[in-house]
Amino acid sequence: MPVAKLGISFPTELVEEIDKISKGLKKSRSEVVRDAITRMINDYKKQQAVEKAGKIYKAIEEDDKRLAEDFLSICAEPVAKYKTVKKSKNK
Repeated sequence: MPVAKLGISFPTELVEEIDKISKGLKKSRSEVVRDAITRMINDYKKQQAVEKAGKIYKAIEEDDKRLAEDFLSICAEPVAKYKTVKKSKNK
């Protein structure tokens, strides 16, 4: 993957925390920051997908409710009764 260099400013305390973590993980500062940003992006994408799914499920729920109400109104209508006729057997 191609790499682009960025000049980013961080508060000193945050850089110190990053350095502690990078030493503990035996990773470079850049790798720790890259991993953190990658996780944040993945979390953001997951949250967006969950929100989109929620909207879709809400729309489905509304459609189901409307269909159920329509079905109940159909069921409430009187139904014509038909007489069944048995066919005679011709031998």
